[in-house]
Amino acid sequence: MTQDLDYKQVAQNKRESNLAKIPKEWLLETVPTPEEQPNVNEYLSTIIPKEEQEITALSATQLQQKIKSGELSAYQITYAYCHRSALVHQLTNCLIEIFYDRALERAKEQDAYFKSTGKLTGVLHGIPISLKDQINVPGITTSLGYLAPHISREHEITICHNEKKDKHSLIAQILYDQGAIFYVKTTVPMAMLGAETSSNYAITANSIDRTKSPGGSSGGESSLLAAQGSVIGLGTDIGGSIRGPCTQLGLFGLRASSNRFPYLDISNSYPNQITVPSVVGPMCRYLEDLELVSKIIIESQPWLKDPKCLPIEWKSKLEIDPKKVKFGVMPWDHEVMPHPPILRCLNEVQQQLSQNGVQAELIKEAPPVKHSSIANLLTDLYTCDNFQEITKFCELSGEPHPDLLKRSFNLPGKVDNLYEYMDKVEIKYKFQQAYDKFFNDKGYDAMIVPGWSSTSWTLGDNGKIANSYTRYLNPLDYTVLTVPVGKVDERDVEFERKDEEFGSAQDKISRREGYWFG
Repeated sequence: MTQDLDYKQVAQNKRESNLAKIPKEWLLETVPTPEEQPNVNEYLSTIIPKEEQEITALSATQLQQKIKSGELSAYQITYAYCHRSALVHQLTNCLIEIFYDRALERAKEQDAYFKSTGKLTGVLHGIPISLKDQINVPGITTSLGYLAPHISREHEITICHNEKKDKHSLIAQILYDQGAIFYVKTTVPMAMLGAETSSNYAITANSIDRTKSPGGSSGGESSLLAAQGSVIGLGTDIGGSIRGPCTQLGLFGLRASSNRFPYLDISNSYPNQITVPSVVGPMCRYLEDLELVSKIIIESQPWLKDPKCLPIEWKSKLEIDPKKVKFGVMPWDHEVMPHPPILRCLNEVQQQLSQNGVQAELIKEAPPVKHSSIANLLTDLYTCDNFQEITKFCELSGEPHPDLLKRSFNLPGKVDNLYEYMDKVEIKYKFQQAYDKFFNDKGYDAMIVPGWSSTSWTLGDNGKIANSYTRYLNPLDYTVLTVPVGKVDERDVEFERKDEEFGSAQDKISRREGYWFG
């Protein structure tokens, strides 16, 4: 152990350091409790100038047009997002790194360039983009939910498995070259393991209801985006870390199949685990922005720099007759019944598609493989070292395993030998074959499934809510788009199950102890 400070003091110092990077005039004199003011947007509407609110309500695509016309400057937009993100952080603990000075200076340079040339620096000129902590930015710490990197640069190099973290991750460099302005990095749970976003540094709250969880591990991103403290963010996903937070906060999120988007120079736990790799993808408030940023990334031909990246060109228009597309609609997996708001929204989506002549077939039978079996396999794969790496990195600062990790996994477990691990790789392949056969036999082009089993839960209660609705899709390696289609309302009572027939023990816990998010 090499730490000089108690880990609690390190965490406190980091929290104070972040507040010190916020201009004094942006600091809240009194932070209302979650019970006093649960909804961040409603609170901020009373204290942020109207002209700034109008800026942060727009999509990136709309902001582009206003920059081109001269109606808004890069500085105005960046200032509005820096200000709002600072306030959101004070209410939710969603930021781990703040670098407003750098962002505002870049915005000034872009404005000067536009004024002198009449040209933009790129497609994302003047557009602030937030980054999940894993995404590297020169001169900015990456900590992966650990405290040790806030003690020394040496610890950061050890934890991030990267001695040259003095450059952007490739995906960030692509966006930066097109004019994107980076200004914050967002919180993650330790090692990005957890369906909430909490660590020994802080607990991140849901910005729609601060008593609830924003999901994980991209919960810092989702909470910031939903509170309009960002317009586009980058997240990562190895078990639902983009999709869960987007479901909990009503956002668009893309979990592409592995190696579609470049992961080069992104810091990660167990970076060489390739059986079910983590993927990076956009999280956005507007679908048009998700398409915009995805197009920019793919058109840069990232496979020329990242050999893992698949050389598949961007296709702007696909000539598809919607009436020839066949969807399978799976309202539940016969193990955990989703909460009523999700069942209602799935039912409405199926009805609307059918009414418009699109095939949307209700899947009544159980999946070809139990989703809990796939989810359990995933856990076995990325905990095959019995958390030895995590424990080693905790020892650098003297911090314990955080509560989230302890309540989410069975500790201690066991270390797999090579043959045990390879057996699990074979099982994963068989699961993929079984699900692909199901898809092909049914003739489905895509499936519509629950984004999660619930809309959210009280902070700390993630164990009461099943997360198998995201985790099974990672070993299958399907591309998944999270689409917000509704909110909780009074009609949900029509879909409430009153019977005592449960699909599993987790279903019983979820339905009896879980709750709706109103």
